[in-house]
Amino acid sequence: MMKLYNNAQSRGMTLFPLLKELEIEDQIEQIHIPYEKMHQAEYLKVNPMGKVPCLVDEGIVISEVAAIFTYLADKYSEKGFSPALDDPKRGAYLKWMFFCHGPLTEYMDMKGFHISNEQIEAKRRSLTFGNEDSVFSFLKNGMKQANPYLLGEKISAADLYLAYWLVFAISFKLLPYLDEFKPFIQLIGNRDSMKDVPWFKKINA
Repeated sequence: MMKLYNNAQSRGMTLFPLLKELEIEDQIEQIHIPYEKMHQAEYLKVNPMGKVPCLVDEGIVISEVAAIFTYLADKYSEKGFSPALDDPKRGAYLKWMFFCHGPLTEYMDMKGFHISNEQIEAKRRSLTFGNEDSVFSFLKNGMKQANPYLLGEKISAADLYLAYWLVFAISFKLLPYLDEFKPFIQLIGNRDSMKDVPWFKKINA
């Protein structure tokens, strides 16, 4: 059985809808790691970064949320949540997974730290997201091309990952709830796997 080290205040909460969609909740042992124990020797043996979530499958350690998403969607590929390796849509799928994990998350962190747009612009060349306009343009373009999902008619793990981060960011006022986002967010929010995600309830209240 796989082990998932996690806690309720971590980014690992994004994984729960995917586990439900893949129908593998009973195949994963959930191990709660309080923040104060993440940097103690016992857990550092599992993940030297001292972070959660962290998935262990047959002795192999997978950290970083995007990596865990990608790994699980591929491991259970028969569920249809990841394009095949030889499918051209695989490239777009990976683009969205790593956009969320890199540029979008970095942008959200900057906004959370109340870094001004002027300071961001001054460091634009060294930031993965560039600036706010770049992030908004990328997202708006992606939402415009969604039909209805990011890769077309079929949902993927990338849709779950992006939608979760969008509603999280909107809930904490790190992103505005733009009209371009609404059809996609409502589409994903109507899935049974998202029913218990508090951020969806918050923005639709």
